[in-house]
Amino acid sequence: MTGIKGIAIEDGSLTARREAAGGWEIFELRLPAVVTVREGINLPRYASLPGRLRAKKTPIERIEPQRRASALETIRLVVPAERTSHVEILGRGAEAAPRVVEILRDLGLVAT
Repeated sequence: MTGIKGIAIEDGSLTARREAAGGWEIFELRLPAVVTVREGINLPRYASLPGRLRAKKTPIERIEPQRRASALETIRLVVPAERTSHVEILGRGAEAAPRVVEILRDLGLVAT
């Protein structure tokens, strides 16, 4: 969906609005969904003057990081298990085609 001007998310569904000729189109989509928005939907909100003045007066807590005795410490080392692979030569050229189709059917990639 493209050109969205408004988005609302509730209970696992997304309600999107976009401008149409003479009105609005409203869509309801299940999540997850991919939409593109138009410029203006994401305008930043700026703090009010009283809010900025209060933020200036709020003390900032400063924390000094604790240094460790050694710079490098090994916590654990895990070596992944080796993977084994299965290789099957199906044939050469056109003679391999029936076996390829059979394997694709077994995997459910080709309808029977």
